[in-house]
Amino acid sequence: MSGIQRILVQLSPEDDNASLLARAGRLAQLCGASVELFCSVYSRELHRDYLFDKQAELHAEHGYVKGVEAKIEKIAAQLEAQQIKVGLDVYWEPHLVEGIMRKIQRFEPDLVITSVSHHNMVTELFSPDAERTLIRECPVPLLLARKQGWPDQIGLAASIDPFHPCPEPVALDNAVLDMAQQMALILGSQMRVVHSFHALPHSAIFDEHVVTDYEALQSKVLQEHRDRIDTVLEPYGLGIGSPEVSILEGEAHKVLPDYAQRIPVSLLVVGHVAKGMLERILSGSTVERMLGSSPCDLLVVKPPGFVCPTDYEE
Repeated sequence: MSGIQRILVQLSPEDDNASLLARAGRLAQLCGASVELFCSVYSRELHRDYLFDKQAELHAEHGYVKGVEAKIEKIAAQLEAQQIKVGLDVYWEPHLVEGIMRKIQRFEPDLVITSVSHHNMVTELFSPDAERTLIRECPVPLLLARKQGWPDQIGLAASIDPFHPCPEPVALDNAVLDMAQQMALILGSQMRVVHSFHALPHSAIFDEHVVTDYEALQSKVLQEHRDRIDTVLEPYGLGIGSPEVSILEGEAHKVLPDYAQRIPVSLLVVGHVAKGMLERILSGSTVERMLGSSPCDLLVVKPPGFVCPTDYEE
């Protein structure tokens, strides 16, 4: 039996949600999971209109939520027609992220599916949007879905890095590989593995003796990465010599989107390591920096034992 038995789908009341619905339905049918359709809504205009009449505001809120529920019921009917067990829930919540995270903590899904919106360089660095907060805090695997649908045969890859800046990088890689292996089994796909590393640039070396043997240094760095990758992949029956395994030189957020386009990959499973505010501004999270450039869906996995840094329960 698949480990994915409860799927939470975060819907938008403004979108048709077709891509999310298609992914949730396909996965639910393949692994026998139930689906919970969820929407966190709020209207500033409504709040402003009833600023001095709290009772009337509560009545208007109730009507607003009922209207959204009616829309979701129509969506739920499409999944129920496929013999999928479906539930639905709508929260009235001024802060979108708080509504989503509170639902995650209460429903305890095995997988959360949400959509990816448009991003640019400014929002990548400074926007506190729902996607970035979910990437950082969602305690379960998070599928960030693009608008385009999945093809019949889904290309799937796991991005690993034995040098993750976290206490147990191998444990995070194992979590990524386990999730990718599980999804490959569910979707009938072959699991590929990719690792990217950034060799020390020539301009960053100040020791003239090291500079004279720069090629040897690069070769040493590459070999260390190859050795680490072999160690991580050995339990999975893979290694550097396997045709499914690729090592790319360059910054991950730059080379992975190109790799996904070239293979092609429809679903890339990636690990996420928590970073402080200053570090996010200076270097950014690889996953967050890929949101605007990745041509495929991203399935974000946290390290084992991850605990949400914020308590969203009331």
